[in-house]
Amino acid sequence: MSPINQTNETNQMNHITRQRRTQYCRQASVGIYACLVLFFAVAAQVSAQIMPSLDPKIPPYQRVSEVTGTLSVAGSDTMKPLTESWSAKLRQMYPGLSIKVESKGSETGLAALLEGKAQIAAMSRRMTQEEVIEFKREFGYEPTEIPVAVDALAIIVHKDNPIEGLSLAEVDAVFSKERRRGLKYPVKVWGDVMLLDEEWVEAPVHLYGRNGNSGTASFFKEHVLNGADFKKTMEAGIGSATVVVDVMRDRFGIGFSSIGYRTSEIRPIPLASVKGGRYVEPTFETAMDGSYPLRRNLYLYVNRPPKVAPSGPISEYVKFALSQRGQKIVIDQGYYPLPTTELSRLTMMWTIPLRTASAEGPAKAQD
Repeated sequence: MSPINQTNETNQMNHITRQRRTQYCRQASVGIYACLVLFFAVAAQVSAQIMPSLDPKIPPYQRVSEVTGTLSVAGSDTMKPLTESWSAKLRQMYPGLSIKVESKGSETGLAALLEGKAQIAAMSRRMTQEEVIEFKREFGYEPTEIPVAVDALAIIVHKDNPIEGLSLAEVDAVFSKERRRGLKYPVKVWGDVMLLDEEWVEAPVHLYGRNGNSGTASFFKEHVLNGADFKKTMEAGIGSATVVVDVMRDRFGIGFSSIGYRTSEIRPIPLASVKGGRYVEPTFETAMDGSYPLRRNLYLYVNRPPKVAPSGPISEYVKFALSQRGQKIVIDQGYYPLPTTELSRLTMMWTIPLRTASAEGPAKAQD
């Protein structure tokens, strides 16, 4: 082999080695990220937030004799702790039931429902009127909507950030150039929102949020930015845990995420509906009484033809989510349960038609 050919071969081998090292590092980063996500999921449950108590009047889950088949649940990353936990419990009760869960964002869940690739779409926002019309055009009837939990969309900062609170107009000016809520000046440094400590007054505001597949991002645009686009400087993460990680690492960062992803390393800041108004913290009480301005429901959507009993897997998944056992998971994962009267009403809607249409054995309470 000539010296020139030998040199070229050596360079090629070095290039391949560098590619393999890069690939390995990326894989290692994904593994570390997964560990961080798990850490945050646990940390959220032991944070300083006072967990609401579970109302004993919530209907218990009535186990049926047997449920078999397959079920696909797709959608919200925000709801991933819920959909995966509900699925795990149902698999334990019904060994013949196979449940697949994908949590790539509310928009992907809705698309999967429309295409028939998923039987249940999990969404962290309500379907729009246009989306309902599209569904009805495709199937001839509207999708079935089931609220399953309450969430507070939190504006989060680093735990060391001393800001007292923000108005929605200030949050709008932080995340969008258009400032549709009417703030007269842009917000680029922390001093623009009256954080006048020496370390903070000239510190740039670093933005972290969610990507275009996210129902949380859609909700934020609609309810905070009044439909405007995000600033191009915002780093769009693939999931809620990504946003939490970014803000944890950046003292000057600010982001938005479900309250269910709260950890001791970040701080949800109080919000005021109008500038100069009272700051309200995101808590169970303020979410339930409506005083926290970014309260929202979390939903399951089902393709259920009128006057047709749903399949066993779909029905049992919905009933379990609405049951006392399912709502305990809601609380354990850092979210808030629906009002008991609402849970009872929804459970009745799913229980009576199924019992009429099925010839299953006597039900057994599971709570």
